[in-house]
Amino acid sequence: MMPLRETSSLSRRTRGLAALVGLALLGCGGTPPQREPVGLTVYVPCVIAGPMRDVLTAYETAHPQVEMAMDTDKPLALLARVAESQEGPAAVITMGDVEMRWLAGAGAVTASEVRTIAVNTYPLVVAAAADGAAGVEDLAGLAGDGVAKILLEGPAQSSLGDRAERGLKQLGLWEEVGQKVVRPKPDDMVLAKVVDGDADAAVLFRDCLFGDTDATQSVPKTLRVIAEIPADTYPPIPYQAAALTGAPQAEVARAFADFLVSPKGQAALAAAGLKPVD
Repeated sequence: MMPLRETSSLSRRTRGLAALVGLALLGCGGTPPQREPVGLTVYVPCVIAGPMRDVLTAYETAHPQVEMAMDTDKPLALLARVAESQEGPAAVITMGDVEMRWLAGAGAVTASEVRTIAVNTYPLVVAAAADGAAGVEDLAGLAGDGVAKILLEGPAQSSLGDRAERGLKQLGLWEEVGQKVVRPKPDDMVLAKVVDGDADAAVLFRDCLFGDTDATQSVPKTLRVIAEIPADTYPPIPYQAAALTGAPQAEVARAFADFLVSPKGQAALAAAGLKPVD
């Protein structure tokens, strides 16, 4: 079996846990019949590259006829790439339901084949440069003179943008804060813009502050978290998966998406640190 390939610059974590999960998934059915290996690329937002790496490795261990590869990018950039080029067999994981609806509207996936695989539990936070947004210590402060430009993804393509806007509306802050919102481009390095002073603040998943490292560590010294948008002010965000419609041998990608919602797939997601679907 070939090792899991990655077509991103993200560092490789240890895969021992995933290998153990994969071996458990093999069960007691004996040696599976030998087949010609089929390559399956899974497009994954960089925010969840770590846990999904373990899940893909577990799937490959349990299905040696499938050679897995993971292609990662920033969520909005990933959407654009998937919509433009549907090489396959391939599947896509999204940060939420808004992204998957957009892909379905673009014809990249079939809506009826979308699978909700886990619950996104990453908090939505407003971050500023460590020495920026002077005097702004809470969400209400975003409406003051200390903040003129806030980066927030658009709600038509981003569950982050959709839920953050809903939360701020629920808190009665959107009318004033929304006037300061600027939509970043898919390839924008949002945190770099904040640190460089191109924006006063940005709304993002808290785990984006840490890249592919341990999100339990301290916030980078160049940044500070102003506040968290309360989770009870917006609907839960589901991680979703689907096969790409234009992929040859799409049944391989569909089988992987179906696996993710099966008991074994849910166990693999839980072992990787994601919250399974209730």
